[in-house]
Amino acid sequence: MAKKQIHWGHYSGAGIQMAVTVLICLWLGQKIDGYFNIEPWGSLVGVLFGVFAGMFNLLKILK
Repeated sequence: MAKKQIHWGHYSGAGIQMAVTVLICLWLGQKIDGYFNIEPWGSLVGVLFGVFAGMFNLLKILK
């Protein structure tokens, strides 16, 4: 019985990609905070959206 080969290179950047997504969304949330003067809500929404988008992308990669 042959072992199924796992291509680790395909998955190696997934964590970094998720972290970058969260950081970019945080940065955008901070910009929205400054523009509308609604601190901390823009940052909070940005981080939550970044985590959601990162997890969605991670699950898409793993599938």
